[in-house]
Amino acid sequence: MIGGATRWLARLYVGALAVLFALMPAHALAQDPNSGLTYPSELPCHTIVDPAETMAAIARDPARWSCGTLEELPAGTQQIAVRFGLGDSAIAQPGLLVNSHTYREFDTFERFAIVTVGEREIASSGWLTVEQLLPTSPVWKTRVEAPSIAGEAQAVIVRIDAPERAGVIDRFELVDTAPDALLANADQLIAATLCGLLLLPVLIGLGHFRVLRSRYAAYHFAYCVLAMVQIAALGGLLPLLFDIPRTAQFMILHLSFDLITATSVIFAVNFIEPDRLSATSRRLLYAIGALALVLGTMRVTLGQTIGDAIAFVYYGGYVLFLVGLGYALAQSLLSGSRASRFILAGFLPLVVIGTLRVVLALATNFEIRFHAVLWQHLALSWQAVVTAIAVADRFLILRQERDHARDTARLLERVSERDSLTDLYNRRIITERYAQLHADGFTSLAVLDLDHFKAINDTFGHAAGDDVLCAVADALGPDEDTIVVRMGGEEFVLLLRGDGVFERAERRRIAVGLAGRAALGDAHRVTASMGLIELSPETAPDMDFYGLYERADRLLYEAKNAGRDRTVSERLKVFRPRRRDRRSADRRHAA
Repeated sequence: MIGGATRWLARLYVGALAVLFALMPAHALAQDPNSGLTYPSELPCHTIVDPAETMAAIARDPARWSCGTLEELPAGTQQIAVRFGLGDSAIAQPGLLVNSHTYREFDTFERFAIVTVGEREIASSGWLTVEQLLPTSPVWKTRVEAPSIAGEAQAVIVRIDAPERAGVIDRFELVDTAPDALLANADQLIAATLCGLLLLPVLIGLGHFRVLRSRYAAYHFAYCVLAMVQIAALGGLLPLLFDIPRTAQFMILHLSFDLITATSVIFAVNFIEPDRLSATSRRLLYAIGALALVLGTMRVTLGQTIGDAIAFVYYGGYVLFLVGLGYALAQSLLSGSRASRFILAGFLPLVVIGTLRVVLALATNFEIRFHAVLWQHLALSWQAVVTAIAVADRFLILRQERDHARDTARLLERVSERDSLTDLYNRRIITERYAQLHADGFTSLAVLDLDHFKAINDTFGHAAGDDVLCAVADALGPDEDTIVVRMGGEEFVLLLRGDGVFERAERRRIAVGLAGRAALGDAHRVTASMGLIELSPETAPDMDFYGLYERADRLLYEAKNAGRDRTVSERLKVFRPRRRDRRSADRRHAA
């Protein structure tokens, strides 16, 4: 009985369920044919599109999408669509990052449209071309916001018209275009930091140019400025700082690099020691510098019209550039150039990057492009720092050479103005500088002569006579108010200024005897006679040396005639100089 009741309850339960489902509205059981579609965000998917198809039909047909790698476009392909699923991504405002870094602007596609796919809505941007886009950052990538829809976006599709290669897919990336996501990225922060650090080499280069006034300092300064421009352009800083057209941005990007290469080699020509750089290498460096300018100009003016051909010419030209640079640096290094070592150390990182870029581009028909943006930033900064050190090294060398030249000049001047035996001034200082000395107050003059000095040489020898002259020089004691000059032989001249001229001169004359006795001992008595003219600056402001010297010489003659070992002085107010022919005759009698 219990088993029958159980079966009856089961039948009743099934019947109730059947009635319940029968009473439910039909639309409650009807599912949206698209509600089960999912758009994973792991990989972009693609499909070949007929121009007559609508994006609504394409987006809602999961069977036609392929998420594998597309190696080649099928023959006759007119359009292709690439879908980026949002899935579980955290993108707030979806959009695309369009890569416009190509050697011809429209080689890989004609135009594109962006489509936003929602659960029940699809919105399209309409057809766009690269030239319509405003530059953002990084420099060769432009952010384009996807069309907005009422609900939540599930996928973003880009419809590409007239694609030429399958690689066109790689020119589009899914990004967040929300305002918070547009702040500077890590690459831009690094570029901004390097630009800030390059300000120091810029200022150093400017300082070296102001001091040295040399061409290589000017070219180093120009290089540092161009390196800042290149890093700012390549790092996408220009659109963050200026409202700059896209075409101008790309011209600055490309041409600044070629200007850098040209400036670098011209810097090398002017910096390498002339005797270490052959005429052939010099002409070669100038030639490849001009080549870089021509290649850069061709690229920015003809790149959009000629296309791939200009790319081959550009990179082929840089093959010649690298060969020429290598030859010139090798020749100067083998010649022992110190400057070339700095240049090689500074240029090497950028040369390696450039060589890899040229080889990969030409060897793979531009399928592989070695951008190395960060490494290029660092290479440019490295070159700026190393060349700044090189210029500083040259500055130190020049300063050492200048100091050595000054020391040599002072030594030669000292030799030319000093007596080699006594280290007193010789007569040149009086004949050439008396006017200035007279203006400085040295108006009084004394002529001192050793008595019977010839007898000292004959008796004790010339070596002993030289010892006496040195002892006399020390005894005469030059100071700031007394200049002592050896006129020749045993004759000395004292130029004096200030008060107590006679007393000071007489003390020196007496000290000569004591010094001579100390040099020869008590075996011979050394004495000196002196003629002194005391003259105030107001008495004869235009008095010449020879007139004053002739008067003092006559007083010396009088002292010798009066018995020697004495001073005859005279304080003059106004006088006329005697004829010079009398002086020589008088001195012959007084010796």
